[in-house]
Amino acid sequence: MTNTWIELDLDALAANIGSLRSSLAPGTGLIFVVKANAYGHGLKPIARKARDCGVSWFDVAHAYEGEELRSILPDARILVSGVLDPSEAATALRNRLIPIVVSPRHGESLAAEATRLGGTLECHAMVDTGMGRLGMTWDSAPQSLAELAGIAGIEVNGICSHFASSDSPDRARADEQAERFAEVLRRCADTGLSYRIRHISNSGGILLDNNWDYDAVRAGIHLYGYTPRRRGARAKSREPVLTSPILQWKTRVAQVRRVPAGFSVSYDGTHVTSRPTTLAVISAGYSDGYPRLLSNRASVLIGGRRCPVAGRVTMNLTVVDAGPDADVREGEEAVLLGQQGQESVWADELARMAETIPYEILTGIRIRKTVVKGA
Repeated sequence: MTNTWIELDLDALAANIGSLRSSLAPGTGLIFVVKANAYGHGLKPIARKARDCGVSWFDVAHAYEGEELRSILPDARILVSGVLDPSEAATALRNRLIPIVVSPRHGESLAAEATRLGGTLECHAMVDTGMGRLGMTWDSAPQSLAELAGIAGIEVNGICSHFASSDSPDRARADEQAERFAEVLRRCADTGLSYRIRHISNSGGILLDNNWDYDAVRAGIHLYGYTPRRRGARAKSREPVLTSPILQWKTRVAQVRRVPAGFSVSYDGTHVTSRPTTLAVISAGYSDGYPRLLSNRASVLIGGRRCPVAGRVTMNLTVVDAGPDADVREGEEAVLLGQQGQESVWADELARMAETIPYEILTGIRIRKTVVKGA
């Protein structure tokens, strides 16, 4: 039996979906990004709740994720935003996955395999407008897109790009990328190329400017309850879209110890008690995804109070200082991520302490057990 688990509030997810969708222009679709096991939340409950809320488009990174999602949602539209290997064409055809095509050469290799299998792959084309990662470079993209349009075995009916800095305090780079994407679309239209679905905005872009909504937006971290940090960047035409975290991460107190001042705690003795106090040893460590960089930095909630991590986070256990007057019981609930009483600890706080981003905190959680509320 595990002593570490997550709790999902699916009613909060529904509220997040409704809040974001209400901010979009009529006719703009919502593509829910559920890669990496729905950002560590669990693909099955998240996908099913989103479907019940009317979401029909989903984004995964790999064919195997798409195959798993297809088994959960038989009628969903599933975009694979990683690079599909030609050897995975059969999986894509069988599961009606929609891969991203990143170059004419990639398109030709996918088309050859799809043709050999007697099918045609529906695809979206990725244009690199400044991310510097995947796709056809924006200035030569219209020519590459024309080449793709003539390849039998694939049907390119969507076009997309990805913002590199939509959560930056300086929106100049996002504006430049948006204009490049618009220019690619104009040049394609001049040559008779058009696409049924155009999308560029991620969570940061969605919050920044609704002129970038096009036919669909790809929402990830914002639907899980975390707002991309822009620290002063100004949106042009959208009111703030409020969402709340839907995941709490909990464990239990394995042992309570009353210790004197000068007591050395955990590996290397990086924490020494300054007074007599109560230590609570909790049943979670870095093997569960609780980062070692949180050693001597983070706080865990016990009894509605913040208890600082004392000493090194270890593989399966972490020690926290509950204070000299604490009434802590073995077996008591401890909150690594979430709310207890009036106190809360969320992934953005842990991310700052672990020198990372909320995405990494969430996707790093190794789920042992999931408790679902509002299914």
